[in-house]
Amino acid sequence: MKRFFLGLTVVVGAASAACASAIAKAAPDRPPLEVPAPPPKVVEPSPRPEPAVVDPVPELPPAQASNPRPPRQPPRETAKPDPKQEATTTTETPAVPVAPVAPPPQLRPGNTPDPSEAQKQAQIAVERSKQVLGSLNAKQIVKAKKAVFEDAQRMQTLAEEALKKSDFDNAKKLAEKVESTARELGAR
Repeated sequence: MKRFFLGLTVVVGAASAACASAIAKAAPDRPPLEVPAPPPKVVEPSPRPEPAVVDPVPELPPAQASNPRPPRQPPRETAKPDPKQEATTTTETPAVPVAPVAPPPQLRPGNTPDPSEAQKQAQIAVERSKQVLGSLNAKQIVKAKKAVFEDAQRMQTLAEEALKKSDFDNAKKLAEKVESTARELGAR
């Protein structure tokens, strides 16, 4: 084994010495590069357009420096109507009944029900989810599923709060989520 390592060391040393001696000692002689000078820069002047003949401007009239502002005229007095005549004219005109203006219709996305229908649907969904969640026995639920059951109870509370705040869309979605979670817990 020692002979093997000794032989391997000799071979590696000879190989590294052979590689080291293969490097060239000096750069080959090459002629220097001759870079030509840049060509002279010739700039041609751009042709200038000849000025057009302009008609002379006529002389301006002399400025009147004596009184630049027009004289003030006294304000005209307008004929004031008699207050008695105004009172009689307002009482003589019959009062026109003003029709109550109906509020503009509420804009909703195309597939959403009107508010009363949405409220009914949300109430039904919350009641149904409350029944399904109430039918579960918390003591029979496995420890691993206890956290899911508690989350469902919190979502049920949130759904009821959303229903009170008239957020019918979120109340319905939460109630449906609670119902599906409770059904899954009850099936296991």
